[in-house]
Formats: sequence, C-alpha cells, structure tokens
Amino acid sequence: MGNVDTLKSGWDAFQQGDVDGVLEVYADDVRWDGWNAKDLPGGGRFEGKQEIGEMLAQWGPDNFEDFRATPDEFHEDGDVVIVLGHAEGRTKAGGSFQAPFVHVNRFRDGKVVEVLALTDTAVLRDAMGGSS
Repeated sequence: MGNVDTLKSGWDAFQQGDVDGVLEVYADDVRWDGWNAKDLPGGGRFEGKQEIGEMLAQWGPDNFEDFRATPDEFHEDGDVVIVLGHAEGRTKAGGSFQAPFVHVNRFRDGKVVEVLALTDTAVLRDAMGGSS
C-alpha cells in the first residue's frame, strides 16, 4: 500500500469514528504539530499515538454537536503527502464554522511520523465562543 492509500485508510477510519483505525497509520514515535492556539481543539504539539488519540477525541461530542473533516486532495512527493481539505460543523456553544485545512504528513517505512496541521483558527475560535 502506498503512502496516499495508507493516509486515505486513516481518513476513512476517522470519518467512521474509529480512532484505533486512525492510529494504525501512525508510527509509535509520531509527532503532530497543530496550530498555535492551544486553547482550541487540535492546537499544540502531541507526541505519540496516545496523545494524538486524546487530541482526536477533542473533535467529538464533548465539543461539537456536529463535525466533519473532509480531505479533498492528496499530493504526494516522496515521503511527504499533503492533504488539502475542509472542515465544518456546529459546536456545543452553538457556533457554526467552515474552514479549509492543510495537513503535511511525513512518512517513514510506510507510517506517518510527523504531521503539521494548519487551519483558520479565527473561524474555529468564533464558533467555539458561540457566534455563528
């Protein structure tokens, strides 16, 4: 299985709520660098599968009434796969959001070892505060 196919299997698992399936695509020593807004879901640095699993749970029912993240494009260059996509949903605070995202994934031996995740944190912050 190629890197893009591996990543697509992780996205399929995420969309089905299967965190263990998502974590299968990651190496044990994986590092996820989210946005700098550490007070928002996905913000900060997460190291190892356990921390990433806990971060992924932030996108669940504790914070969101509805949440969807959809990968639109996969671009591969060697051991790097860039995912362009969009996220949308409604927060527990009553705000709604739509925002693009970019994930830069670095692979080693068929597993993701590093993720850099970027999105429009202003849109997410407004939604988490209850405005729509």
